[in-house]
Amino acid sequence: MLRFIAVHPVAFNEEQLQPLTNEQLPQGVTWHSTFCAFADDKSVCHWHAPTKQALLDLFVKYEIPYEAIYEVRLFDPATGRLEAQPSEEKVPEAV
Repeated sequence: MLRFIAVHPVAFNEEQLQPLTNEQLPQGVTWHSTFCAFADDKSVCHWHAPTKQALLDLFVKYEIPYEAIYEVRLFDPATGRLEAQPSEEKVPEAV
């Protein structure tokens, strides 16, 4: 699954985010976390989704404003490695 960071032009509050936690997300879309920068009036959300378009469609459906959506890879400082790209993930051989 691909990892995305979405940048929003608003610092969401709990009242704005809470209703979204009860919504049924599309197949393969997972909302992991949201960071709110109240002093800068921005929010950054961490998502997993099959495509960038899946997030765009979700934001349009729920009228969620966004400035940008970036496909990203996670660097783990404990291992000193970037996570594998989805195409690099090992697929188990069929038996």
